[in-house]
Amino acid sequence: MDWSCRIACSLLTGLCALPVCAQDSAKKIEPAPGPRIGVVLGGGGARGLAHLAVLRQLEELRIPISCIAGTSAGALVGGIYATGRPLAEITDRVRNADWSQILNGSPQRQSLPYSLKINDYKNLADVTFGLDKDGLHLPRRAIGSQNIERFLRELTQDAYATSFNDLAIPFKAVSTNLITGDAKVFESGDLSLALRASMAVPGVFDLVEFDGDYLVDGMFVRNLPIEDLKGHCADVVIAVDVGTPTLKASDIHSLLDVVTQSMNVTTNRNVIEQRKLLGQRDILIQPDLTGFTAGSFGQAPAIIDRASKLDDSTLTRLRELSVDEASYARWHARLNERYLANLRTDYDRIEVAKTKIVPQEIVQQALGGDNLPKTQKGLMERLDELFKTGEFDQVNYFLRDSGGQRIATITPIEREVGPDYLRLGTELRFDTHRTADISFLGNYQMTWLNRWGAQWRNDIQLGLNNSLSTEFFQPIARSAFFIAPNASARSDSIPIYDQDGKHIWDVNYTSSMSAIDLGLSLGRFGEARIGPYTRYTVAEIETGSGAGTRVNGRDYGLQTSLTIDQLDNPRFPRRGYLANLSYRIGSATSAQDGRANSRELTLNGDAAFTLDNTTTRLSLRHSASDGTGPDYTQLGGFLQLSGLRNNQLIGNKSDFMRIMGYRQVAPLTTGLGSGTYLGASLETGRMYNQTLTGTSTPWIPSASVWLGIDTFMGPLYTGLGWSNFNGGQFAGYIYLGFIK
Repeated sequence: MDWSCRIACSLLTGLCALPVCAQDSAKKIEPAPGPRIGVVLGGGGARGLAHLAVLRQLEELRIPISCIAGTSAGALVGGIYATGRPLAEITDRVRNADWSQILNGSPQRQSLPYSLKINDYKNLADVTFGLDKDGLHLPRRAIGSQNIERFLRELTQDAYATSFNDLAIPFKAVSTNLITGDAKVFESGDLSLALRASMAVPGVFDLVEFDGDYLVDGMFVRNLPIEDLKGHCADVVIAVDVGTPTLKASDIHSLLDVVTQSMNVTTNRNVIEQRKLLGQRDILIQPDLTGFTAGSFGQAPAIIDRASKLDDSTLTRLRELSVDEASYARWHARLNERYLANLRTDYDRIEVAKTKIVPQEIVQQALGGDNLPKTQKGLMERLDELFKTGEFDQVNYFLRDSGGQRIATITPIEREVGPDYLRLGTELRFDTHRTADISFLGNYQMTWLNRWGAQWRNDIQLGLNNSLSTEFFQPIARSAFFIAPNASARSDSIPIYDQDGKHIWDVNYTSSMSAIDLGLSLGRFGEARIGPYTRYTVAEIETGSGAGTRVNGRDYGLQTSLTIDQLDNPRFPRRGYLANLSYRIGSATSAQDGRANSRELTLNGDAAFTLDNTTTRLSLRHSASDGTGPDYTQLGGFLQLSGLRNNQLIGNKSDFMRIMGYRQVAPLTTGLGSGTYLGASLETGRMYNQTLTGTSTPWIPSASVWLGIDTFMGPLYTGLGWSNFNGGQFAGYIYLGFIK
């Protein structure tokens, strides 16, 4: 406390309370004439972006702000504004942000190593479990916070203060201590960390660990933190409530509705208590945000525009707090001075926290060595590279001050359920041809089995078709080369149809195979493999006139493959490409045909590009064998000559082409999927040397229209297909799973 405050308080004890003077002395901006005005910004998810419009109104009305308190989205907007960063800059960043990517929490798929994309075309759910000797471990959150934290870092420009009173506008952020249930009010330190803790919605985003506490969203204790300002730094409070109203009984239909209502009830209770603190001079603002939910981040511009329209009675009361142009200009000038004085995005020292599983040298290598850049831009670029390895749930840093030095400590947070992972999935297929198939899938991976990053990969499928595969993937001395011994077994029930589409046989096809692949990793692009294999096959007619007929064979030889995968989303890609080539040459033997050379070739290509939210996707496929080996190829079914029965055509060579167009018509709540798509396709293909007749089909024109949903359980389609084959065929489909 300075001497002027002590003398004033001793002489005017009835007019000046000691704590108030102490607080005022900490302020760096001379208060404007009139009452001290505090702004309280409440939480509300995406609805909280409306705070930007309210702050713009306050600026236009020339209302100086003495202090700000915020919770969740209110803390996000209020904290950044409190740094003094121009409101126009903040609003522009929020309006133009790619919220789908920010809330995704994962690296862009194209940038991931191919070893982490290899399972993407199996219909496994987006939930990853940990599995070890202690049992099954569930993840703590649905969405990663990496991209949110990066966004906060950029917006706050690494603001750090021993007291948030030293920001351009004094500020407080409210979070909840998950252990005690008490409020944790941030008033100093790393601003980005404070904002992240205040908006950590439990179950959606991961909690924040700070000073031994587990912190989550402040909405559970004070979603509208009026008490943190009123009577402390504010004579008049402007409170902005953007919380979601409780649902009516007629609107509660699903589990999600029940969970949402429970959150709303809990939050609104403490909001009601806080609003009781408002006096006659205080102003409560509730923007009309009808139609917007807490998850409507994709509608950020519309939310901001809607909130710009305050009612006349509110505007009248706000005008009473306006100051003259000269006074406001002086206040605003001092705000800018404090902003520029505090602005610093460099560091005196950078440290890297130790990892538990991933070798430290891997971290250092991804970061580019020990000589790290000491500016925010350079450091964040290095952190992006580390995050793209896919080994971490989050790669961020926190700031601290030690002996006058500004220190950034990089914190690579390893995958919380690792290093052994379990994923489950389901495939469903129904159509009007009376097909009804369901399959259950499982994938189990053990990672970092040694210092070179060995993995043991295992897959299982149970249903009409069954399969089991295992592979030990061993990088060689941290190089791009690897060796991968593998084995698999499968049993397929294959329906055989005559030329008129009549089901005449069911063939049970079983095979077992082992191989040793030598490979070259192409980083994020893909991989190449070559190696010897051996395989044993049995085909037996189960139903029909030839029931019991059995054919078996064995083949061995050399196989090679090349995969390039740069699709941004394997389910509903918007841009990118995929190419796959596999070739197998060997010697095949069977009891019926003796020994013969065999060759099998498969080529796949896929490319997508998007213009004005409409995507065009082109797919090509060629599959051929010389007829002496056990391989076969199939066509027919949804998006693979739509209108035909599933796998209606079978032979030893096929060609197929498809062009699809689709448009996202609605987003999904983050964590449930990416969105809903309306699409159509044109397809054509032909089968050579059909298994039953030995004949070849002409090119078969086909088409479909469909509605697709990219869910966390996989791509779900409902559609109608037509094929110009045997006089024309129509079929309706419901399909959960990947389309080849």
